Amino acid sequence: MSKYKANYDFPSVPRGKMVLFAGQEALSSHFMRKLKGELAQTGREVVDLSELSSPLELREALGESLFSSSKLVVLKDLQEVKFDYLKILEGFLKSDSDIILLATADSRFARTKAFKALEKAGCKTAFYPQPDYLSREDMVKKLFAIEGGSIEPAAAAFLAQSVEDASLLVGFCLQLLSECPGAVSKGDVFALTGLSPRPTAFDAAKKALAGDRSALSDLRKVLLEGEAPIAVIGALDYKFREQCLKAEGTLSPRDWAASFSLLSRANLALTSSSPQAGIDLIYEALRTVCEGARWKK
Repeated sequence: MSKYKANYDFPSVPRGKMVLFAGQEALSSHFMRKLKGELAQTGREVVDLSELSSPLELREALGESLFSSSKLVVLKDLQEVKFDYLKILEGFLKSDSDIILLATADSRFARTKAFKALEKAGCKTAFYPQPDYLSREDMVKKLFAIEGGSIEPAAAAFLAQSVEDASLLVGFCLQLLSECPGAVSKGDVFALTGLSPRPTAFDAAKKALAGDRSALSDLRKVLLEGEAPIAVIGALDYKFREQCLKAEGTLSPRDWAASFSLLSRANLALTSSSPQAGIDLIYEALRTVCEGARWKK
């Protein structure tokens, strides 16, 4: 466990205490499994509490065994544990036990009174925040660094832009780490994950929201490769609404209104047997977002 602490400020495990992996589920679970694997090698009795049935079960797990008091207890989804259980955990943290408890929780739990009480009692926390698509690239690089692997910048950027689900993104990273002995390239990503190097309507939307004019050429490629214009409208509308609801000031209210109006008109044109007019309106909607984002910069 020393390698974690020395290189990455990984939390140490004091005698009779607890480490909580809080935040992004896939990252938290992965790093908890690694620490569990290291601690299990020391000969500790491992008790996995995947489903707690009663406070008595937790008390027994955290109590001394007939064979050994040196146990490793694993508890997941702490945010779903009831008040009575949390009081037991507080008592355990204040005890002199040699037992180590590893737990996971989502990011919301870190804002609760129960979390603050556990922290005050001595719980150590490794916090992995929930990433959005703007910070996914950093998450990929961090994971590779901690695992001792290497990934080329272009490959990290492609993964971050191509995978929406954070848990799936972590899974792809772990697959690449296990199967690629050297620096992971974009070619490795294409070969091992099944991700396509072709741009999608989501890619075009992300670029437009960043003010990148190559979004228009991406949209052209998407349509030329046979993507249905109606599906393109749905993808653009989804990404634009997702960003609009975040209220991060990417565009002015006027630009947002104009882009959604253009997409609505495009949808109407396509369903009224005016395909070229609909496609032109899709381009206009994307251009409106792109120019609005560039102006805000």
